[in-house]
Amino acid sequence: MTKTKKSIYSLVLSDDVVEAVDALAASSGLSRSAMVNQLLAERVRCVTPEMRLKSITSAIRSAVGTGFFLTEQPSAATVACRTALKYRYKPTLRYSVEVYGAGSNRAGELKVTVRTQSEQLFADLSGFFTCWTALEQKYIADKLSQDIMFAIEPGRFTRTLNMPPEGISDDQLGQAVADYMAMLDETMKHYFAELPDTARAQRAAERSYSAAIVQQLSLIHI
Repeated sequence: MTKTKKSIYSLVLSDDVVEAVDALAASSGLSRSAMVNQLLAERVRCVTPEMRLKSITSAIRSAVGTGFFLTEQPSAATVACRTALKYRYKPTLRYSVEVYGAGSNRAGELKVTVRTQSEQLFADLSGFFTCWTALEQKYIADKLSQDIMFAIEPGRFTRTLNMPPEGISDDQLGQAVADYMAMLDETMKHYFAELPDTARAQRAAERSYSAAIVQQLSLIHI
């Protein structure tokens, strides 16, 4: 998102208006300045970076499929959801997408985490995410920027999301993010269904990935 310049202005306002603005700001978790900025932007139909961020996260939440259960949102910039993994003890996978604000050279970050004490599950998840990043490099390396980042840690996977191409609407971006999450989750399930045979699991993951990636439009560029 484009960074918007901000300046300090002096305004003469009615005390009653300021009191009403402060009450609205408190209920919205915003500062007085941010609330006034939002109200004025809405009135003059000017889309601010904060409004764009809210629009994108709202679009992602609306596009998340039935395979995910939306959970409480940690912040206005984050979409959080969970899904179950068919594995011993049925662990819960938690997905979160953080959308970055103005001034960042990335659109955001996707995280997948699981809480477990099972070293075997840690190892199997690391095996899958290593397989996943290899598939990304094999199939869409020419569409990924050079500074895209993947991080694999015990029980955690992180992937940065770069800026989408020009002309992509917030709804299209939200749908693409949701589709990417669904593709990752479905591929993971195919992988785990073939364990403990790692070779078969990798082949199953590639079949799932290669079939799904052709349906992806905008997100594979970011």
